[in-house]
Amino acid sequence: MALKVLNTAMQVHGAAGVSSDTVFAHLWATARTLRIADGPDEVHLGTIGKLKLQRASKL
Repeated sequence: MALKVLNTAMQVHGAAGVSSDTVFAHLWATARTLRIADGPDEVHLGTIGKLKLQRASKL
């Protein structure tokens, strides 16, 4: 969600949104790094899917 908000703010500010004149570029890079550090979304979705299938097969 943070990346979506930052992306919108950067677009509203135009070229200034991606320059060092605003804090948006730094915040976006930080938020993106945290998203990478958290792990790939596909891995999380796959893990959730496997857990749901395991629970469903026990019923």
